[in-house]
Amino acid sequence: MGALYLEALARYWEMTLAATREALAGDRPLAEALMLAYEAALSFYFSRKGSARGCFVIGTAVAEAVEDAEIRKSVAAGLRMLDADFETRLRTARERGELKHDADPAALAVLASATMHTIAIRARAGARLSELREIARKATSVICGCPVEAD
Repeated sequence: MGALYLEALARYWEMTLAATREALAGDRPLAEALMLAYEAALSFYFSRKGSARGCFVIGTAVAEAVEDAEIRKSVAAGLRMLDADFETRLRTARERGELKHDADPAALAVLASATMHTIAIRARAGARLSELREIARKATSVICGCPVEAD
């Protein structure tokens, strides 16, 4: 793939990671922070009228990573950063007593990231926004260990 694609991929990672970090930052409750992170992702996936475009990384970069080492490196680095951002927030939540003392922030971070991936894939497959919000809500309930009410 060309330099233009790699530049677009790097920019996409910058924008999406910044949006996720903004959602996870601050003193808001964990469930609210997670739902804000998923809403931020959904705003990228549904940013145009008509069909959802989904996630640039999941929709194109993952397929291209098989044959292109630079794309593979970018995808792997971005996924590691996403996991790390979730893990940092989950560690803070455990320290604040929002999670059980024996909760595993690294394992929960993988679940939080996997939720981001599944809503991206399902958006691309035509799932309705309301369905994707419900998936995010259910995953957030599992991660937090308590019911999260729908808005």
